[in-house]
Amino acid sequence: MEDEPRRHLRYLLLVAICSLGSVPILFVEQESNDLLGFPLWLWSSFFFTACLSVVTAWGIRRFWKDGGSD
Repeated sequence: MEDEPRRHLRYLLLVAICSLGSVPILFVEQESNDLLGFPLWLWSSFFFTACLSVVTAWGIRRFWKDGGSD
């Protein structure tokens, strides 16, 4: 039986949270704060994008089961 990451609700929820977190919508209409010379929204976007790549790799390694052999 083949299994794919898209069939697991927990995985999809984590992907959605990381995807939405990478969009700096929370920083709209706020004063620009800097951290090490870069705006705080940029650090937030980098963090959630890195989390998205980790969650994607985790989902592929954990949930992707291929039924056939090559």
